[in-house]
Amino acid sequence: MIARCLAGALLGFPLAATLIALSLRLLPHGGAAFLIPAMILFFPLWIALMAGTYMFRSGARAWMVLGLANAAAFLVLWATRSAGFP
Repeated sequence: MIARCLAGALLGFPLAATLIALSLRLLPHGGAAFLIPAMILFFPLWIALMAGTYMFRSGARAWMVLGLANAAAFLVLWATRSAGFP
């Protein structure tokens, strides 16, 4: 139980931040007009990710899935930055 809690809290935070950054990056002008709503949306998304970790069968699986999701999200964020998105 504690492994899933830690996975959600520690890996859910960067995943939520990366997903918000990706959504802002894909908007026109880098999503500057939507920065405050995105910051407000960050906390419910983080809470949803933390709650979602309880659906995993084990803590190890939660760590693995969230770790891979983080790696994929950061890779996509890096790729969009390298491709020249604003």
